Amino acid sequence: DESEFHNNNNKKSLPCKGNPQGITRLFLGNLPFAVDEKSLGEFLSPHGKITHTKWITDKTTGKFYGSAFCEIDTAKGAAEAVGAKATKRKLMGRDIKINFAPSRPGDVWPPPSSSSVRTKGQAGGSGVKAMSAKPENCVKLFIGNLSYDIDDDRIKTFFGSVDVEVKAVRWLHHKDSGDFKGCGFVEFWNTEACDKAATLNGKSLLGRPIRIDWTD
Repeated sequence: DESEFHNNNNKKSLPCKGNPQGITRLFLGNLPFAVDEKSLGEFLSPHGKITHTKWITDKTTGKFYGSAFCEIDTAKGAAEAVGAKATKRKLMGRDIKINFAPSRPGDVWPPPSSSSVRTKGQAGGSGVKAMSAKPENCVKLFIGNLSYDIDDDRIKTFFGSVDVEVKAVRWLHHKDSGDFKGCGFVEFWNTEACDKAATLNGKSLLGRPIRIDWTD
């Protein structure tokens, strides 16, 4: 129950070297879209056991942003994860960002079980995902699973491969940290160009299969 959670939490949240506040919750960024609870648990296993996970998704679309909050069973383990060398921070070929995530007023933690199990525990799915229903006269696409090296020129060249011209690009960033979320929106001049661009869903861009979906 809740009292048991808080009692256990007090025991594991003892301050330690590198973690004077005894924080056990972590923010992980730049996660691959194929990540799931098992692979994330294995990634952090040298530092401890994950007790709770919350995948960060768009509130409206439910799309995974490539980041998550997770809690480690000890403050010492959390400190080790944050202080790990860059060579120990790779997951599925990606450099994972790891920071402490202290609780804030209004936080719901631990998260409801539905927050930690999406598509059988998988955060962003894998392979080419089916696109949602296309809005009428759609001229804008959601693009996700992007490399952190992406920029306006690269995305314009990518869509230029199917002879379409990009009208505008908007990258999404986390409000608090300013970190790139690994996704964004691309607008085209007409719906025909948008249709052509959508055919690139799942194609490789900077070594990653891009996720594309219709959006208003």
